[in-house]
Amino acid sequence: MRPSPEILAAARQNLTDLVAIPSVSARGEGLERCAQRVEELLSEAGFQTAQYPGGVGPFVVGEVGDGPFTLVIYNHYDVQPEDPVSLWTAPPFDLTERDGRLFGRGSADDKGEFVSRLAGWRAFRSQYQQPLPFKLIWIVEGEEEIGSPSLVRFLGERFPDTKADLCWWEFGEVDRSGRPIILMGFKGILAVELQCRTAKTDLHSSLGAIFDNPLWRLAAAVSSLRDASGRVLIDGFYEDVIAPNARSAKLAAWPPFALEDLQDETGGQRLLSGVDASSFYEHLNFEPCLNVNGFHGGYGGEGAKTVLPCYGSAKLDFRLAPGQRPVRIAELLRRQLDRNGFDDIEVKILDAEVLGVRSDPLNYSVEVGARLLEKWFGRPAVIQPSSAASGLAHPFVHKFGATLFGAGLTHHGAMLHSPDENILIEHFENMIGFSAEFFAALSEREIGVPRVSAND
Repeated sequence: MRPSPEILAAARQNLTDLVAIPSVSARGEGLERCAQRVEELLSEAGFQTAQYPGGVGPFVVGEVGDGPFTLVIYNHYDVQPEDPVSLWTAPPFDLTERDGRLFGRGSADDKGEFVSRLAGWRAFRSQYQQPLPFKLIWIVEGEEEIGSPSLVRFLGERFPDTKADLCWWEFGEVDRSGRPIILMGFKGILAVELQCRTAKTDLHSSLGAIFDNPLWRLAAAVSSLRDASGRVLIDGFYEDVIAPNARSAKLAAWPPFALEDLQDETGGQRLLSGVDASSFYEHLNFEPCLNVNGFHGGYGGEGAKTVLPCYGSAKLDFRLAPGQRPVRIAELLRRQLDRNGFDDIEVKILDAEVLGVRSDPLNYSVEVGARLLEKWFGRPAVIQPSSAASGLAHPFVHKFGATLFGAGLTHHGAMLHSPDENILIEHFENMIGFSAEFFAALSEREIGVPRVSAND
C-alpha cells in the first residue's frame, strides 16, 4: 500500500506544525496548545477524541472501531528542552530538510513517530472504508519526557477495566545497517541518592587523622554493593527475577550486532568480568545492573584545597529485570547498608515507579509486523527481547494484558535529546507505508477481508 503523494505531503505538513509548537514538559510550555493540535489531527482522521488533565500536560485519547481484538497505540507530544540552542544548525522548532533528513526538536522523539503512524492510518482508511473490525485506542500524553508522573493514575481512572491485545509502543529503532528493531520489553528502574554527613561543616584536612570522611564512607558503601562481574551483592536482589522464556532466550543468544561494533560506536572498552562477545547481548537484554551516576561533595575546583568534607552524596540507578519491584529493592538496599555498617548513610528514593516488562515474541501481531517491516525497510527485522533501557510500559502489559510491540523510525544518528535531532525522510515514508499495511493486516485477521495491498 504505497502512500499517495497527497498523504506524504500532508504528513510532512503535520510534522512541521507539531514541531513548531515548543511543547517542553520540563518547562510546562506549549502543552495545551500541542495537545489541542494532536486532538484535532486524530478527530480529522475519524477518531472519537477527548482530552483529560494530567499533572503537567493533558492526555489526548482517540478511539475508533469495535471487535474482539484491541490495539492500543501509545505516543507522546512533549519534547526535551532545546538547550543549548547555539549548537543547532537551524532553529530547533523549525522543521528543516538537509541531506535527506528532517531536523527539529521532536522530529524523532516522538512527533515523527506519531505523525508517521497517523499518516499510515489515513492511507489505510482511504482504501478500507468498512467499519473497523477491531478496537483502536490511541493515547498521546504530554509528560513522557519528565517521567510520565500521571500516566499510571490516568490509565487506572480512564481505563479501569480495559483489556488489550497489543500495545504499539511510542518508538522503535532502525540500526546502522538499516534493519528495523522490534523491542519486546524494557527494564525497570530504581534511582536513589545516598547521602552521608560526618560533621557540622567542612574541616581542615589535617583532622582526617582522627575523623572519618563522608566520601570514603560512600565509596566503601557503594563498592560493597557490586563485584567485578557486575553482580549485585545485595541479599535477596535476584530472588524475584523472572527468567526469559525459551523463545526470548534463543533470540538473545544470537546477537544481531558484534560487541566490537558496539565498542567502536560508544568508545567503551573495559568490559565487566565474564562479559564477552558471546554473552554481552544476553546481559543487555536480561541482566539487572547497578550503576553509579555520580559522586558529589568536597572540593572540585581548580588547584588544591586541603579540606575534609562534612557531606557527600552519590547517585545510583538499578536497571531491573521483570519481576523485580523497585520499592522492594530499595528496602533490600537499606537492609544491606545497615548490615555492612553503613547505617549512617541515608537512602533517598528518586524514582521507583517503573517496573520491568517483557512480552512473548511468539505472537501473530509481532510476526506480521516483522514481515511487513522487512518489506518496507528491505532488511529482515530484528526482534529484541528487551531494551537495555527503561520505559513506563508496565501498566499496558500488566494492567491491560497487552503484548508490547516497539516498532518505529528512530535511527542511531537521530540525536535524541540533543541539538540537531532528526529523522531520515526515507524512514519516515517507510513507516507510513508500514503502518498502513499493519492496520490492514490486523483487519484481515479479524474478519478475513482481502488484504488491502498495492504496489507490493
